[in-house]
Amino acid sequence: GDIAFIDQLSIQLALQRPNPKNSVETIGNASNLISGRDESIIDFLPELAYFRDVIFYFKHSVSGKSPTNPDTAESDALKSSWTPSDAILNWTTKPRDQNDLTPMYSVTAFRHYQQEFVEEFSKNKKKNPFSSFMNFFSRGSIERTKLSAADPTNIVNSCSEKYVSNRKAKPISVSSEDDILHLANNELPTFGNVLSPADSERLLSYL
Repeated sequence: GDIAFIDQLSIQLALQRPNPKNSVETIGNASNLISGRDESIIDFLPELAYFRDVIFYFKHSVSGKSPTNPDTAESDALKSSWTPSDAILNWTTKPRDQNDLTPMYSVTAFRHYQQEFVEEFSKNKKKNPFSSFMNFFSRGSIERTKLSAADPTNIVNSCSEKYVSNRKAKPISVSSEDDILHLANNELPTFGNVLSPADSERLLSYL
């Protein structure tokens, strides 16, 4: 997606493009332009950097690790408070590892602290559907320990009557409103008949 997007922008702005058959150069060119290491596009379209940062912060607020260094958070709070300029994201790229030189984004903020995301986790068994749902909004320590599970696929496959009564039932993927409309009543999470089927569909649509 990034490569196709940058390729179309390069055509519109008459920028030089790498050989499309060379995937390494193509990936490197796209990542350099999006990160701002190569400012050719951001100079023309500064709003691209704003949208990039807004999207990053939305994702990081849901599934990111602590944005500040937990080891120095308390001492920093005593010395000074964070300012808006501390939250500015600084983008660059770096090789994936020593053996794989494919570039990946590296983003820092709050005194050069690396902004990272948590890994997927496997949910533990819950006592009942409602406690399972409320667990999605539980609060952890300074650093988030799990991804937000507040998405319709997770809720349907853990809180609906069908899956509460039969944990071996085949999971359902919910990725669009059409998927929600095709759910049977026993596949809709009502949380012990607290929600009507219509309200349950509305909740899943919001998510």
